[in-house]
Amino acid sequence: MKNKKALIAILAVAIFAAIGGTFAYFRYSQTFSNQFRLGAQEVKYVETFNSPSSWTPCTETPKTLVITNNSTSAINARVKITESWTKTEGNGSLPLKVNNQNMAVINFQNTSDWTLKSDGYYYYKNAINSKSSSNSFIKSVTFNCNAESDYSSARYQLSLHVETIESSAEARAREGWQL
Repeated sequence: MKNKKALIAILAVAIFAAIGGTFAYFRYSQTFSNQFRLGAQEVKYVETFNSPSSWTPCTETPKTLVITNNSTSAINARVKITESWTKTEGNGSLPLKVNNQNMAVINFQNTSDWTLKSDGYYYYKNAINSKSSSNSFIKSVTFNCNAESDYSSARYQLSLHVETIESSAEARAREGWQL
């Protein structure tokens, strides 16, 4: 009886080995390794601005921003403007507007090329092709002629946050662009 059980066990192992060997015999696999090299987005931002040492009312200070696309494919661009006035003596901030007038007036240009959307960004209306540049939508900033004395020796901060993305509808939709 012992020999019979051992013989059945050996026979079962031999059958499984034969079936496994047959499956292994018909099995084939190969790996294909593919590498994709992505083009780099090479964008250059050129700002023209010289910070005045003593900004006085009615003074216009030139400020421009041009976006140059050195990539191999087209891009889209958007810019968000943030402003603030802070007191240099003591703490606190000052309002951007007094009597419904901006204390710092941003002088826009090329408004037909740029559009302000509900998300607060100015969008360049056209794709910026390879080796091309955008127009600047800002020409200068003027300190309001009717500025109150509270703004004497205050500091004005104008920040431009620039973003670019590949020029495809899918990329813009994915990132929530409102172009």
